[in-house]
Amino acid sequence: MTPSGAASPVYFTVRRPLSERERFEICLGALLTQNTAWRNASTALEALTADGAVSPRKITALPRARLRSLIRSSGYYRQKAEKLRVFCGELVNGRPGGIGQWFSGPLGKVREELLSIKGIGPETADSMLLYAGRRRVFVVDAYTIRLALRAGWLGCGDYHAAQKFFMDRLPRSERIYNEYHALIVELAKRYCTKSRPRCHDCPLRGLCLKKGVES
Repeated sequence: MTPSGAASPVYFTVRRPLSERERFEICLGALLTQNTAWRNASTALEALTADGAVSPRKITALPRARLRSLIRSSGYYRQKAEKLRVFCGELVNGRPGGIGQWFSGPLGKVREELLSIKGIGPETADSMLLYAGRRRVFVVDAYTIRLALRAGWLGCGDYHAAQKFFMDRLPRSERIYNEYHALIVELAKRYCTKSRPRCHDCPLRGLCLKKGVES
């Protein structure tokens, strides 16, 4: 948990309305967790919070060296500092209504706008939309791709193919997308691990078309 109570986007299942600050923290987390473990991104968020820098205006006003120092734990901190500055600049200069208002617009349009921002790819954009915007879009990550390929559900690791596979088969529900993805993450961490997968214990063994990848 971050100091203000926002959890990792993967496990953000609080059902009450989110505050603007919580939405913003989730977006920061989605950027900071790129290519690193959540614990490293969480440490960076805690440092930003302790410095009183968890707002778009404060982050854009921070000297680059200071911002890089605060988020150093997240890895690739130089690139991520620029990504944060660009995203926060978009909020400060182009989105006066804040994240809540912005993300409540037409889904396709908002997603295109996010993808047009430097440093935001499909996974990051969809994480922001699902967890901060509570929009009905399924997030695909490395865990999702690993499971789908090993189980034989997909023939390639394409993001949009994987997203379509799950969205075509799941009820159109933001809550279900949220919790289903969290279950995939737990399954991948406990059973469908990158190395030494525990296929014989996996609860999805009966649905795995390849019947596991263990030797």
